[in-house]
Amino acid sequence: MFLVSCTIFGIFLFILGTFGNGLCILVFLRKKFRYRMITPFFIVLLLAESIYLLFRLIKLFWYSQTLFQLSKHSDCSNTFVVRVYRHATQTWPQLLVPLIHSETYIRFSLILMCIVTVQRTTLITRSLKRLVLPASYNDTHSHKWKFLLILLAFTIAYLFEFAGLTLFCSKSIDPDTSYEWFVYMGKNMENSTQSFIDSMTDQPDLKCVNHMLTTFQNQSYNESSIINNNEICTKEQLMNILSNHFDQHERSIVKIIRRILMNQTGDIPSLNEVRRKFHFHECVFPQEPNFFLRHYNFMYNRIIGFNRRTLLLGKTIFLSSIRKDYVDYRI
Repeated sequence: MFLVSCTIFGIFLFILGTFGNGLCILVFLRKKFRYRMITPFFIVLLLAESIYLLFRLIKLFWYSQTLFQLSKHSDCSNTFVVRVYRHATQTWPQLLVPLIHSETYIRFSLILMCIVTVQRTTLITRSLKRLVLPASYNDTHSHKWKFLLILLAFTIAYLFEFAGLTLFCSKSIDPDTSYEWFVYMGKNMENSTQSFIDSMTDQPDLKCVNHMLTTFQNQSYNESSIINNNEICTKEQLMNILSNHFDQHERSIVKIIRRILMNQTGDIPSLNEVRRKFHFHECVFPQEPNFFLRHYNFMYNRIIGFNRRTLLLGKTIFLSSIRKDYVDYRI
């Protein structure tokens, strides 16, 4: 019953978000606007935004257990659409994965907007140079070259998303990092340590973790005592248990990882950054965990990622303003 409510609520949000886009598409398809130069661009932009909203809603439901404090029986992550989406992301070839990521379509929209801006600026510049009055200009053209520009914009967006999502990742979470997190929690984060232990269900693993935690406390975190004490499990076994448990992209684990990183660095990483840095392992060129963590900031710099689209739009607006100033000077 709860899953049905999630589905109905998702459909309601999608209809509410795309209703205006549908009306705009109907207006552009009217005979008066059908053959305008700008019509194909706006229709594709409206469709891209609708697809973006669809995938964002699916991801919202998929990560509902991670994002919100919900019980396993009252979240929306098991609806039919989410299960289909999960199956596609996990089983489709890597070349098709960017097609079902919302970021592909928002990047496509931004690139297409830049192309439209340049195209309109060029058109106005030529019209002003020829002193053609707007009233005498017929804004109806063949759509063939426009579809080529749309295809070019989507190809660029796809390549950016493919490179960002599927080229590089770690083969697994780093066991040394998992062990350092556990030791840090044992020293400084008692509540998080208890939450981590409570999330474990496998009894042998739980027994090993509890034994090592007791050893930490009794020996004042003496490293040699951990290496030499193998009554219940060895340090290598503990590291494997910790890495396997920290490698689960569940709400409780993500929350603990974010707390640890916040205490260690002072910054709160986003959910997507936690997934990309520690929990994403399906890519074209998987890297060793140590190597990937060392070079992560270079490959996925947040400042570059945040400003990439802004810089693209800014350059387009800057070039457009230069063209306009040049035309005004000539006139």
